Amino acid sequence: MTTTNPGPAITSNPVPTGSVGNIQKQAILQTASITPAAVSANTTAQQSFTGVGLGTQPGDYLQSLALPGAFQAGLAIVNVTADATTNDKITITFANLTASPITPNAGSYTFEVSRPQPGDVVAAGSGYMNSF
Repeated sequence: MTTTNPGPAITSNPVPTGSVGNIQKQAILQTASITPAAVSANTTAQQSFTGVGLGTQPGDYLQSLALPGAFQAGLAIVNVTADATTNDKITITFANLTASPITPNAGSYTFEVSRPQPGDVVAAGSGYMNSF
């Protein structure tokens, strides 16, 4: 039995060895206390919160990871965005899927925040992820 690996006939390593991607920073952070307003029955509602302590900047991407308090049946977070013009301001879109108003729990919401590289442009063509 041989101990050599014949492998493909290549003369260089095609796998990138440096950092690759367009994310400058990524963090899981917990906000300061947020007190949402009631969401009407069978609807969605956007609510904005300023000075939440995340340090978000316009262009950041957010994902909700955890809500405070007990589970609230019929309540969902549909979208979370960093404000397009104001630092440390986020907008949360709540969905109420019930026939009664729901007030989302107040407290510390946990988010994942991703910040793209400044000036990064998605390449046109067959797919950005395939261009690496």
